[in-house]
Amino acid sequence: MITRILLVAGFAASALACGTRPTLTAGRWVGDLVDSTGATPFELTVDSAGGGNVTARGWRLADAPITPRPDRADSIVFDAVVDGDTATIAGLVEDGRFMGQARRGTDRRTVELRLAAPFAPADWGRLFGAYRGSDGHLFGIAPFEEFGPVPQLVDYTTGRIGGLIPVGPDRLLISRSLVAPRFPADTLEVQRAEDGTVTGIAVRGADWTPPVTASRVAATTEEFSFRNGEVTLQGTLTTPGQPGPHPAIVLVHGSGPLTRNHLGIWVPFFTSQGFAVLAFDKRGTGGSSGDWQQVGFGPLADDVVAGVRALAARPDIRRDRIGLWGISQAGWIMPLAISRAPGEIAFLIVHAGTGTTVREQGVLNVQYEYRFAGASEEQIAVATRYQMIDDTVTTTGRGFDRLERFFAEHGASAELYPPRPVDAPFRAYYRLLIDYDPAATWTKVTSPVLLFFGELDANVPPRESWPPIERGLRAAGNERVEHVVLPRANHVLLEARTGAGSEYPGLSRFVPGYFDRMAAWLAARRD
Repeated sequence: MITRILLVAGFAASALACGTRPTLTAGRWVGDLVDSTGATPFELTVDSAGGGNVTARGWRLADAPITPRPDRADSIVFDAVVDGDTATIAGLVEDGRFMGQARRGTDRRTVELRLAAPFAPADWGRLFGAYRGSDGHLFGIAPFEEFGPVPQLVDYTTGRIGGLIPVGPDRLLISRSLVAPRFPADTLEVQRAEDGTVTGIAVRGADWTPPVTASRVAATTEEFSFRNGEVTLQGTLTTPGQPGPHPAIVLVHGSGPLTRNHLGIWVPFFTSQGFAVLAFDKRGTGGSSGDWQQVGFGPLADDVVAGVRALAARPDIRRDRIGLWGISQAGWIMPLAISRAPGEIAFLIVHAGTGTTVREQGVLNVQYEYRFAGASEEQIAVATRYQMIDDTVTTTGRGFDRLERFFAEHGASAELYPPRPVDAPFRAYYRLLIDYDPAATWTKVTSPVLLFFGELDANVPPRESWPPIERGLRAAGNERVEHVVLPRANHVLLEARTGAGSEYPGLSRFVPGYFDRMAAWLAARRD
C-alpha cells in the first residue's frame, strides 16, 4: 500500500518572487508531532536530490523512503511507500524552521521541525564529559542510548535532562524532555580555546535563569579491553584529570543488548566525583565477543569480576576502592559477582534492582504496569494469569494451545500482547533465567551497599523487591546499608506522574535527591 506523506510547505515571498520552485534544504529535520495527549518525535531526512526518508514514531513510520513530486508553486510534496493511510503535513519553512499542521485520517497534530547541523561522532566525542559551574551546577553531556541515539545533557544539580540538537558548530538546542517534546527548546553554547579545544558551556533556558556557565572537568578516556576466558570485553575507561591512583566504578548493565553507551550519562557524574569509570559493551554487543543470549547470570557476573580484576592490575587504580554501580537486571548480577570474588569489590550501588526471582519480577511488572496505566483490577487479574500461562510455555514447552485460547478469549478486553511462538528465541533465553533466585548471593554481601528504589517503579516495585534483599543482608551481618525509596520516581528514577511506561518519552528530570545522595555516599568511599 502507498501512504502519501504530503509535506506542503509555504516559503518566503522572496523565493516565489524570483520564480523558483521552493525546495526543502537538504539535511536532517527534527522535531515533534503534538496533540492534546503529548508529543512524539518526527524526523525528515532530505538528500540533495530532494528525496530522503521520514520517521514518525507516533504514526509507525520508520525511515520510510520519500520522493518529491510537482505541486503548487508555493508548496512541495513527498510520497512515501509504507503500510498505512495517507498523511499530510502543511506549513511554513523559514530560517531553518518548519511549523505547520499534520493530518492522517482523523488524527490531526501540530508539527514543528528544525534543520539540524551536521555533527560527526568526533564532534560529539569532543563535547562528552562533565562541566562544573562556579555556582555549584554540575552538568554532563553523554550518550544515553536506552532512549535513542541522541546524546543528552544532564543537570546533575537539578535533575533536568534533555536531548541535544545541534543547529551550528557551537550551538545546540536542549529538548524539553528525553525524547519528545523537543520544542520550545533551551540552548547550549560551546566555549572553546583558540586551538578549538572545548573549555566550557553556557546553558540558557527556563531551568537556567540567569544563564549558567560551566567549565570542563578534566578527564581522560581510553579504549579498554579485558578477557573472561574466551570472551573479550571491550569498553571505555574514563579517569579523572588529577593524578592517581583513583578509586573506580564498573558500570553493570540491565537486560538486553546493551553497549557502554546505554549507561553513558552516569560516566561524567562518577568521574566528577573523583572515580575512574569502566563502561563496557555487554558480551555480544558493540566490540565485545560472546553472546549474552546464550548464558545465564553466572557468566555475566564473571565478566564484571574480570573487569574489576583488570582495573586492579593498573597502577593508576586503587584496587581496594573498586565498586560496582548497576541498574535493573544488574541487581541480580552484582551480588553474584561479589559472591564469586570475596574481598575484591569494595561497594555496591544498586539502581532499581530486585531481590525477587526472575519469574516473580516478571509477574509483578505486568501487574504494576497495568495498574499504573489505569487498568481495572479485572484486567490486571487476566494479564497476570496470561503471564503465568506464558511462563509455563517457556519453561516446559507445553500449553501453547491453552495460551492461544486464553488470548482469543481475553486479548482484546485486557489489551494482551499476542502470544510468542513456542520456539521463539526469547523463550530459550528466558528459560536460562526465569527461576533464578538471588537470595543466597545477598547473604554473601558484606561490603557497603546503597540501594535506590522508585516509588512508581513498575519494573521493580519496592514493596516486594526490597524485603528479600534486606533479609539477605541481615543474614550477612551487613549493617553498612542505605535503602532509599525516592518519591515519584520510576524505574530509571526519573520524576514520573503515573509510573506507566508510556510516559517515558515526555519525562524531563531525575527525581530530587538521587545524584546528591550518591555524591555524599561516595565521598566517604573515595579516600
